[in-house]
Amino acid sequence: MAKTVPVREFRTKLSELLSDVADRRDHVLVTRNGKPAAALVPIDEYEALEETAEILSDSVTLAQIEAGIAELARGESVTLDELRATWPSVVRAAER
Repeated sequence: MAKTVPVREFRTKLSELLSDVADRRDHVLVTRNGKPAAALVPIDEYEALEETAEILSDSVTLAQIEAGIAELARGESVTLDELRATWPSVVRAAER
């Protein structure tokens, strides 16, 4: 659960709050006039959110993901061992 702090407190405790987020992976919700105004989250979570937003906004990528899920549902998949047997040079190159 995120720690909620008013913007005035956020300003005075920025260094401490930043350490909490970076080191302990806390979340900080900053309020202005009692209403949420911003959030401070660990950088890797922010980057993951950005990547997810990018994927969700790309209709081609979404279609490819949906097609892959449908293939899995139909049982149209191969094991890694099957892939290695069929395409050994490709698998070796990918594993480098």
